[in-house]
Amino acid sequence: MPADPTVALPRDAAHGSGAGLLLRSALLGVASGSRASLALAAPTLADPGSHALGRLLARLGVVAELTGDKLPSTPSRLNPPGPQSRAVAAAFGGVALARQRGRAVWLPAATAALFSTVGTWGGAAWRAHAARSGPDWRGAFVEDAVALTLAGLAARR
Repeated sequence: MPADPTVALPRDAAHGSGAGLLLRSALLGVASGSRASLALAAPTLADPGSHALGRLLARLGVVAELTGDKLPSTPSRLNPPGPQSRAVAAAFGGVALARQRGRAVWLPAATAALFSTVGTWGGAAWRAHAARSGPDWRGAFVEDAVALTLAGLAARR
């Protein structure tokens, strides 16, 4: 009978503290609010056991989003279903982080989804502010750097 993925493994099988996992989930949530593809890409790329195809698809997804975000035809992330889809993606990212560490998934998923709102609305506010003082692409690249850094910190082992 397969193990229940919602139940934590014994303490000696877990990697890191519960508080550390929630912090990582929050960081991943903020990153996912800025760039939704990072929700699953970061845990996939940080997992040495992930398949080569999965790693390639994760990289392609991030590159596509980083590129598409700069296009003038790209709709606002604040238009539905933007915030909702980012929250769902973040929740799946929280699940991935928890499963990699042998922990229960519900609280990390909820934490990541909640904090995705910070990345969604905070990133949009930053971009609007940055656009008032120069080209939008400068603010977009700063947001990319912050999101990539947060995702990397969240997923590192």
